[in-house]
Amino acid sequence: MPSSPPAVSLHSLTELVQQLSAGYVRGAASSDLFETLLPDLLAYTGSALGFIGLPTGDDASGRHVQVFTLQSIDWEASASASMIRSVEPARLVFRDVDTLFGRVLSEGQVLVSNQPPADPSGGSHTPPGYPRIENFLGLPLRHGGTLVGMLGLANRAGGYDTDLAQALQPAVDMLASIVGAIELERGQREALRAQSAAQDTLKRSEAYYQQIFETAGVGIARVATDGQLLDVNQRFADICQRTRHELLGLCVQDFTHSDDLTVHTALLEATLQGHQDRYTMEKRYLCPSGGHVWVQLNAVLARDEAGRPSHFVSVIEDISERRRYQEAILSAQAAERASKAKTEFLSRMSHELRTPLNAMLGFAQLLRVDPRHPLNDPQKQKVRHIEQAGAHLLAMLTDVLDLSRIEAGSLPLSLESLRVGEVIREAATMVGTQAQQQGVLLQQTPIDPDLHVKADPLRLRQILVNLLSNAIKYNRPEGQVRIEVQVLKPHVLIAIHDTGMGLSPEQQAHLFEPFNRLGAERSGVEGTGIGLVIVQRLAALMHGRIEVSSVQGQGSVFRVALPWAPSPVRHDDRAGVRSGFGELAALGGLEPDENLTVLYAEDNVVNVELVRQVMRMRPNWHLDVALSGAEAIEMAMASPPDLLLLDMHLGDMTGLDVADTLAQHAHTMGLPKVALSADVMPDQLRAAKERGFLDYLTKPLDVARLLKLLDSFSPQEAEAS
Repeated sequence: MPSSPPAVSLHSLTELVQQLSAGYVRGAASSDLFETLLPDLLAYTGSALGFIGLPTGDDASGRHVQVFTLQSIDWEASASASMIRSVEPARLVFRDVDTLFGRVLSEGQVLVSNQPPADPSGGSHTPPGYPRIENFLGLPLRHGGTLVGMLGLANRAGGYDTDLAQALQPAVDMLASIVGAIELERGQREALRAQSAAQDTLKRSEAYYQQIFETAGVGIARVATDGQLLDVNQRFADICQRTRHELLGLCVQDFTHSDDLTVHTALLEATLQGHQDRYTMEKRYLCPSGGHVWVQLNAVLARDEAGRPSHFVSVIEDISERRRYQEAILSAQAAERASKAKTEFLSRMSHELRTPLNAMLGFAQLLRVDPRHPLNDPQKQKVRHIEQAGAHLLAMLTDVLDLSRIEAGSLPLSLESLRVGEVIREAATMVGTQAQQQGVLLQQTPIDPDLHVKADPLRLRQILVNLLSNAIKYNRPEGQVRIEVQVLKPHVLIAIHDTGMGLSPEQQAHLFEPFNRLGAERSGVEGTGIGLVIVQRLAALMHGRIEVSSVQGQGSVFRVALPWAPSPVRHDDRAGVRSGFGELAALGGLEPDENLTVLYAEDNVVNVELVRQVMRMRPNWHLDVALSGAEAIEMAMASPPDLLLLDMHLGDMTGLDVADTLAQHAHTMGLPKVALSADVMPDQLRAAKERGFLDYLTKPLDVARLLKLLDSFSPQEAEAS
């Protein structure tokens, strides 16, 4: 707002309009343009002050007046910050619109005021120190029916009137057009800037998402609704083991595994029909190499502006390794279940077969040695046949169980340093009677007494007995079996030579096949056909091996190689080997110095009768019988026995359950316990040992072993030990 009229003389309104029109320069800054136009308006009207204002709403407080004035006036020097805010040079914003010029914008009407100080609207609100407004003319600027600004004129000699306002209308219209053009240009510039910014943002977004698309660790694909691939990233191509160019010519169905097509098609159709907006599945993609890759597919349906299905965006993750891991776990679980079922079956089969064998072999032993009813020679021969047949059946059952336990990996081994000569002598003793009956000479070359091998004592003895028994069974009359030992560190070789019929190369090729007796089943010689298989696998479990060489018509040599072991520190000699069922003649009854009680828990009456007959050979022992686990607990609690003999499978509970219950009471927790069971599975034996069982007798019952156990409780036996 100039403080005095400019020295410009315009004589007609036409000249003013022409001057205003000539002053408009397209694209000029608003402040510069208004500074050019305002002096002509002041000169024509004879006004001392003036400004051009535009409506604005630059914050949440409401509508304000943006004023363009001359740069020579320092409004801000004396203006209150709450009243005026500087935006840029010669451009101010009046916050308070409750003024004369504010009313022009708020009401959109011409305002004439020749006595502003007395005006009820509140005066001019000019800053302190600024020239006082004596009179005022406010003219609204309209362009296209829209209020775009105002022209304010003040301090004209003689004041203002509506005639002047009407006379100025052509100039006002021209000024309004200029202001409208300026606002239009500004709007266009802002629109262009916004469009440019949006395009830049879009380009950055596209570049960002393209970067994600290309570098993602998962496969990404755009897929048409019919399954055709529209675009894929490199990871998707890598997963499918194809190039991106190859894939873009294919439909998803072309390389989906046939077994997965039905499910995939159903999910695709359900999504296209609007039942869902996405689907997830695990499927297989066929590879050019002939194999397949497992993937997890997550597909989302994209729609166009009209809501119609446009395409799918699919994210594909390679889960082949996870599937292999899951399949391995499932296979392991299935194998574990199968192994458990097999173990349970073997345990049940062992129990069911050993129970009748227990009666058959037990009573046969009693018949053979009963001094009150001695048998004649023909009767003894018949009993011997019964025992031999039962022993063969028991051996076959034991071999089957051993083989199954080896295959299941449940055969316990205890590898220790063993004296070779001692184990060989034990094995030779166990087959000595068989060699005598067959008329075969059993020879043994001298063995270093300090020679040791690393092996399990029971299983090494089992290997040697099996090989020696075969060498005797398949030998010729008056033949020979020779045992030799040779040290070839880090192994020790135990060789068993026989003078039998020998083996052909074809027979040797099938020697270690289960249940293949190589034609011996027609010879009348008894056998299971799995003894050598067990020998081979036991040797392998002890880090050894077995070899065979044979010449038909001359004989065979079986060699067992086991790891050599240094001589350990010498301890007391090992206890004598328990022999089969043994001879009972030497186990005559001890004098009944003391009466003892054994409580036998058994639900099978035949087994009870067998033990009852054995107990007659020890008259100092009294036998009490419990036919169930609950009855055994009740009887033991009422009158604790000297010995508790427990079957492991009673009708109502197990022998371990009985032992656990009695262990909870002070007067029965220390009862001596011995198991007598047809269950010979390792877990059962280990559980009995952990509960403090003194011994675990197996069925068929070794009568001699039971009698020795009973004798160990007598005072004479205790003193002798």
